[in-house]
Amino acid sequence: MRTLADDLLEGSMDLHAHIYPQTSLGESGRLLDHEWARNARDCGMRGFAMKSHYWPTMAQARILNETVPGITALGGIVLNGHVGGFSPFTVESAIKLGVKIIWMPTFSAANDIEVQSYSRRIKQNFKNVPPGNGMEVWDKDKKILPEVDTVIELARDADIAVATGHISAEESVALALRAKEIGLKKFIFTHPITNIVNATEAQLKQIADLGYTVEFTWISAFPMWQNLDPKAIAESARAVGAQYCIMTTDAQNDFNPPAPELLRMFIATMLQLGVDKEDVEWMVKRNPARLAGLEG
Repeated sequence: MRTLADDLLEGSMDLHAHIYPQTSLGESGRLLDHEWARNARDCGMRGFAMKSHYWPTMAQARILNETVPGITALGGIVLNGHVGGFSPFTVESAIKLGVKIIWMPTFSAANDIEVQSYSRRIKQNFKNVPPGNGMEVWDKDKKILPEVDTVIELARDADIAVATGHISAEESVALALRAKEIGLKKFIFTHPITNIVNATEAQLKQIADLGYTVEFTWISAFPMWQNLDPKAIAESARAVGAQYCIMTTDAQNDFNPPAPELLRMFIATMLQLGVDKEDVEWMVKRNPARLAGLEG
């Protein structure tokens, strides 16, 4: 049976879904990357961004683009401590290799460690502590670090999206304000209404008022994650304005559906909650395509 959600999935882009394997060969996974790419293509999706908390994904994306025609895979990098953190060289190298999204730290972020989010899994899965733990984008006076400025400048010049990762809501707003001063065009407030970030509606609107993008992730609503009420997502999107939002999956693990099905479920749920079809199109098609540099 085909529904409006299936129709809206066609031409959509998921800018936040995790590769498999990500942590180790022993972790649970639903689809290998090439299977995921074929699944997305067969559903009519336009593309997806490949995220890993651990390693850059530009190489996997390039291989998929060569071997699975009809779908666009986008590579990304998360600036955790073990890959160099806020290293301008790391970012310049990633850009030269075709990166499309640069995330601020996740498990290395001071905020992540404080709220015991992904950093808790690092402790569970690894004997060694990764370098750079406790990273923040600002100094003790809450001024954005010079090396972070350089990262933003590099992204600006390459027209690459910068996403906030797992830094705090207050840091994220400060980073957005600084990015606007520097002239960055593409900025994503990463899953701000999850309990990792816990941003206020006022902070969401601050980001949107800068012309930047607020992200909502569907996996956050699932029972093995946070049980986030989908109504909260719909209400936040209405408050901010769909033209400033994206819907993504944050897909991972085999106790959840594959990423394309997750995105279809997300679309169907938002429609059921009264979100307009046009607003859904903003969040799964227009805005993601612009952030990926694929307008038109």
